[in-house]
Amino acid sequence: MSSSLPSQEAIHVFLLSVPLIVGGIIHMIAVKIDILSYFKKPIHHRWFGQNKTWRGFLVMLLATWPGVILAQKLETLFDLNTPLLTNQNSFVLGIALGLGYCLAELPNSFMKRRLGIKEGLTSDKYKWLFVIVDQADSAFGCMIAYRLFIPLPLSALVATSVFRTAIHRLLKMFLS
Repeated sequence: MSSSLPSQEAIHVFLLSVPLIVGGIIHMIAVKIDILSYFKKPIHHRWFGQNKTWRGFLVMLLATWPGVILAQKLETLFDLNTPLLTNQNSFVLGIALGLGYCLAELPNSFMKRRLGIKEGLTSDKYKWLFVIVDQADSAFGCMIAYRLFIPLPLSALVATSVFRTAIHRLLKMFLS
């Protein structure tokens, strides 16, 4: 990947990140104000811990949808030679992104429970690695979902994952 992205690719990176950012913000708000508390049940406590809940899956499946709609609206404002999102079914893509987001977080949680790391914490050993993986796992899952719908070049997938991971980290620090 070159050090400076072409402007169209940079716009694509931003637009592909919008649904994930919107979904993440809606999920954080849902947790903070405790909506859908009936679904605040662990998927599997021993495997994934207390924080991976059915509510998280439900909220993320639905919360990325408005982000896809917003990204599609923003995409029409740019004069792009190759629009990526406008021709996609916003609901289906939103559900796929939410599912990719949630499923990609499970292996990390599973591994942390096996290592005895408590929910919401990182290991003191290799802390930098766990912080990166904690932020990047969901971005990776979403990139797989995107790849199923949109023929993206590898550079756009990598750049979107890096950008989205950095934004996720900043939002988590700001909203926590």
